[in-house]
Amino acid sequence: MLLSDIDSWNVGALQSIAVELGDELTTIEGVASDLELISRLPGWESPAADAARGKIRSTADRVLDDAAVIGAVRQLAEETAAAVATLKTELESVRADIVAQGGLLRLSDTGDVFIDAPADMHDELQPIADNIESRAKALIHQAKDIDADCAEVFANLADGKITAQGASDVAAAQEMGRAQSGLSAPYPPEGEGVAPRDVTAWWDALSEEEQHKVIAEHPDWIGNRDGVPAWARREVNLAELDQEIADAQREVDALPTREEILGPYGTAGPGGHLRENKYDRTVRGPQERLEKALAMREAMSIDGDPSKGYDPNKYLMLLEFPEGREPRAAIAVGNPDEAEHVAVTTPGVGTTPTSLPDMVSEAEALRVETQRQLDRVGRNDEQVSTIAWLGYEPPGNDISVLEAGIDRRAAEAAPDLADFYRGIVATNEHGSDVNLSAFGHSYGSLTTAQALHELGETGVVDNAAFYGSPGLGFTNPPPTEYSLHGTPIRDESDMFLADGHAFVMSAPGDWISGDPKVGPFTLPSAGDLNQFGPNPSSLPLEQLSADATVTPDGVVREGAVGHADYPRPVESPDGEQVLRTPAYNLAVIAAGLADVPTETGEDRLVR
Repeated sequence: MLLSDIDSWNVGALQSIAVELGDELTTIEGVASDLELISRLPGWESPAADAARGKIRSTADRVLDDAAVIGAVRQLAEETAAAVATLKTELESVRADIVAQGGLLRLSDTGDVFIDAPADMHDELQPIADNIESRAKALIHQAKDIDADCAEVFANLADGKITAQGASDVAAAQEMGRAQSGLSAPYPPEGEGVAPRDVTAWWDALSEEEQHKVIAEHPDWIGNRDGVPAWARREVNLAELDQEIADAQREVDALPTREEILGPYGTAGPGGHLRENKYDRTVRGPQERLEKALAMREAMSIDGDPSKGYDPNKYLMLLEFPEGREPRAAIAVGNPDEAEHVAVTTPGVGTTPTSLPDMVSEAEALRVETQRQLDRVGRNDEQVSTIAWLGYEPPGNDISVLEAGIDRRAAEAAPDLADFYRGIVATNEHGSDVNLSAFGHSYGSLTTAQALHELGETGVVDNAAFYGSPGLGFTNPPPTEYSLHGTPIRDESDMFLADGHAFVMSAPGDWISGDPKVGPFTLPSAGDLNQFGPNPSSLPLEQLSADATVTPDGVVREGAVGHADYPRPVESPDGEQVLRTPAYNLAVIAAGLADVPTETGEDRLVR
């Protein structure tokens, strides 16, 4: 299949076939009606009459089978016409983007894109070429699927497999034929080397009907697939969340009562303590399952109130229930496909699905402050999306010494988080021009840094900020699972960021990254132990303040003291929620204003 084959397909002819077949059905409907009247043979009762009626009914059945065949072909023609029209439109867009490069790019009939430019321009043109090539090859992939579906339907017609299947009239026979025809939902690209941009190209090559067919018939294909637009992921993931809540509630409702498990003696007498433990073990799992699902619903609801329904401005971009592990989710506040500025926050130690309402509340506060900072510089037409990403299972608060000493969970999560970043760029209408910021708190800073290193390319993430960080991990794996002697991440180049676009903040009393005290004694923090590389506060990155101050926008702000304070707002005397200094810094970074001085020439960040 070549791009020129798509050119040769005739949408008008397919549409004409569908119309003509509609006329044929009208004729068949008249024939079937006449046969039905004749088959009554009023006033003639005899064995010969019965035989005649049987012949007429057999003829009528063949007419209904013909109606089913016509219905099947008409369905195929209609769906193919819509799908081919979408392919042609997308192909025109691909070719227009090639022309826009002024002869520096060349598109082959196989979908490959070649750079015909001086060598010093290749780095600049390569991402553009890769994007166009992904889109062109997605069109060919889609065309092959359409061709295969058509061949399958016509093979079934030739073999007599499409019939009325007992339908009693032409309308029902036609619908039966339609049900045995049409295009299947094309499977998304997957396998080694497939990137989110390839998934986006696949999705964009689908007609609107095909997209809705994928949502309805194969929601598991897209709910957690990076490169699928946020609106579609939201739709299928909310349905899955509702199902999870219903299933978990049924499981809780089916639990035996405390009295049934404890028996007539309750907790008294011999074995009472054991019976109490048995009750706890029996109910704990189902109850925790329900609590986590309900917490996700709360996080997705308007004002965090499930009675108000799901917030249309929140997007459930990830929802997984891995067996034997904590559920995973990612929730965006604001549409990440439309926003000029997107910030993704990865949490750390002790974060669970029940933390999501607080995480989303913090994301909302960050979004409001980021929008406020943009308004101050006259850019109030630019949109912001802030995302709480819990796509992994951070260590618990009771993290063991052994687990604290290795970065296994961060390393496992890094490829997923890196693809999530790529997916943001792939689906965003501004493409690589979107200002994408990666924020990491606590152990999440380690995960974030590892994901940035995993990207292996510049131009995806624009800024990164690490706060309450125990270290940023390593650029290569240590020799053994329990060795801590890899090469540490030290600067922006190790994370494929531009110079001056990686920021660090640490609160003085933070036991992970600061200088915690017990009485008059200052103790080393977890970051000082170098278990995850050097303490980021000692690295040649942009060091920002977390202390109380009056920020350049004239707002009096409290500082962060402990490990959990950074993103949390405090209530002012007049009842307003005001972000602390470190969260103000995050908002400036998320707005893309870190390099933009104030009207008086001051640094906009608090250092």
